[in-house]
Amino acid sequence: MSAFPGTAPPPVVLLCGGLGLRQRADDDDVPKPLRPLPDGRALLLHVLDYYRAFGLTDFVLCVGYGAEAVEDLLLHEFRVRSHDVRAGAGWHRFEAGGTRVTLVDGGPWAGKCLRLLQAREHIGDGPFLLGYGDVLSDFDLGALARRHRAAGGLLTLTATRVRSRYGELSVDATMAVTGFEEKPLQPALISAGYFMCAPGLFDVLSPDIDLEQQVIPLLVARGAVHAVLHDGLWLPFDTYKDFIDVETLIHQKGCPWLQPI
Repeated sequence: MSAFPGTAPPPVVLLCGGLGLRQRADDDDVPKPLRPLPDGRALLLHVLDYYRAFGLTDFVLCVGYGAEAVEDLLLHEFRVRSHDVRAGAGWHRFEAGGTRVTLVDGGPWAGKCLRLLQAREHIGDGPFLLGYGDVLSDFDLGALARRHRAAGGLLTLTATRVRSRYGELSVDATMAVTGFEEKPLQPALISAGYFMCAPGLFDVLSPDIDLEQQVIPLLVARGAVHAVLHDGLWLPFDTYKDFIDVETLIHQKGCPWLQPI
């Protein structure tokens, strides 16, 4: 990984407080970011490793469901004792090994805009990175930062393409099959879940609106959103099958999200 460009690396805000219902069974109460990958380490630790590989050291975790378990995991990982944790109204913070972690607990049902507003005081007055606690990739965050600075908008996102989960058919007017392709790469671009945000983003947030369905379309209409393309590895953890697929990948290639760019 290359070092993050600039003299003052921005804070990283990670959204990792939801229920993750698409991935859970009825008798399963393990928060998705705490699920282990084949090396035994939780998904969230791999996500933090990815960002830390760029020299990023200031993390604000928007937690909710399983907040205490997330904090216990991090205290164990960073070898921090509970009496060394600072605490305030709705937040805990510790520092260890040059890394600062702030956990802001918005509860399991808070929307993303509300979580960001609750975390605002811990983010500072400059630009910040925003991501999810259940996505891994080999994307170069430096490219995101350079695009954000050059574009000058409120929000810069990472765009990628995904493969269909199904075999796709082409047919003629008689329904004779004229083509078949198993899980082709889709032409449409999607948001990969890595954002760089200007502090002015907070001016358009409200606790009762949705980030993806309302805020981003509003900013797009204003011409305030730009993108950078990623055509490499992208691993969302939306379903149990996603975990199984990544287990296979790790057995074959190790952890490619930590390989040099």
